[in-house]
Amino acid sequence: MRRTVLRSVAAATVAALALSGCAKGGGDGGAGDTVGYAADRPAVELQFWYMPYGGPIQDRAVIQETEEFHKAHPNITIKPVRIQWSDALTRLSTATTSGEGPDVTVLGTTWVGGFSALHALRPYTEAELAAVGGKDVFAAASWSASHRLGSDEITALPWLTDVRALFYRKDVLAAAGIDPATAFTDWNAFEATLKKIKDSGSTVWPLAIGNENNFGIIHNVAPFIWGAGGNLLDDAGDKSLLDQPPAVDGVAYYQRLVHLYDDPEAMKLTSSDVPEAFAKGVGAITIDNSQSVGDYLADPDRPGLKNGWGTAPMPAGKMGRFGFFGGSGLAILKAAKHPDAAFEWVKFLTGEESQRRYSVSSGLWPARTEAIKGTRLESDPAYAAFRTMIEAGRMYPSIPAWIVVESIIAKDLADLWHAEQALTRAQVEDILKRTTADIDEALQDPAQTGIK
Repeated sequence: MRRTVLRSVAAATVAALALSGCAKGGGDGGAGDTVGYAADRPAVELQFWYMPYGGPIQDRAVIQETEEFHKAHPNITIKPVRIQWSDALTRLSTATTSGEGPDVTVLGTTWVGGFSALHALRPYTEAELAAVGGKDVFAAASWSASHRLGSDEITALPWLTDVRALFYRKDVLAAAGIDPATAFTDWNAFEATLKKIKDSGSTVWPLAIGNENNFGIIHNVAPFIWGAGGNLLDDAGDKSLLDQPPAVDGVAYYQRLVHLYDDPEAMKLTSSDVPEAFAKGVGAITIDNSQSVGDYLADPDRPGLKNGWGTAPMPAGKMGRFGFFGGSGLAILKAAKHPDAAFEWVKFLTGEESQRRYSVSSGLWPARTEAIKGTRLESDPAYAAFRTMIEAGRMYPSIPAWIVVESIIAKDLADLWHAEQALTRAQVEDILKRTTADIDEALQDPAQTGIK
């Protein structure tokens, strides 16, 4: 969800953003507990910023939703604007400071805490939350990113979920005599599977994991930290736990697997480039989100797919099965010119019908739990692993400084992924001690957001 991480915001920027959030964004003239935008109100145009999770498929899905919405709300026109993730933080910060930006924007789940702390977002009212069905209609992990940790103000309604699972090549496993039903049950089985593929003499490496964009790596390693019983931060979100024994165990396990079994070609890739490489025949097993299921089903004749592929839940550690949960929410800016109409659009996108249609079209998992009913997400065996992982998903803490914390993890842990060999547990621990010290120092400034 995040590509470029920027340094902490200056005091003047914080003040400007706070000032811009003192008054309710105006234009619609809504009053009291009135929810939405009635059909007899003047015609308006809303600007909607969204960030790409894929290529043309997602763009078409967005356009389809704007057209369906306009049929139901002829007096509201949606103007979608595609913003690259690498530019989004800067552009959103500028928009919230200047008051010239979108009415509704997509926010990466890890950005919610920072923009909420800067008072850049218009909180949803109790009446609006009731109108979308309340928090229980969304996956619990998704709802944890709807607000800043410790705050009751809901500032980003869950929209899409980045839930991840394993993809594997059936032909490679069969040639190595491996049963997919037992190959990935837990850490021991997973490592034994990788070793068996490597020892079988297969021309395909066991793993396809990208090592070049460190944020993607964090999302892959976090489930192993959680599975070992560790965590990245404490429950209050103000202290790193990465130097604690369980976290060290999880990182050491993951680092060993990558350096013993990862395809050297995959190591040179970013995580976003790996799905296509896997389809072309790089690696026998990879980690990816549900969007690749739709992509692989649509073009199954590529070298890595044509002999069969499947999905499996992430392997369970000693403390259970966990998976990284990311994705995005929908936020209305404090400076939105048409906040009532903006809520009408948010309500539509988070509604069951739109969630169902959009997810099936794009392959992205809906945040609204019931939206998979009656769709291929519910019935197709290729999606079964993701249905399991929805229950095992876990998000990073929604704290203002998470962007800063994540940048530190990415920078410090680069030594792990670029090492020429599997490191000892003691070597991994030394790196994580340094990372913990860097994070704890950054968290001493509670106003730090990494947004500027």
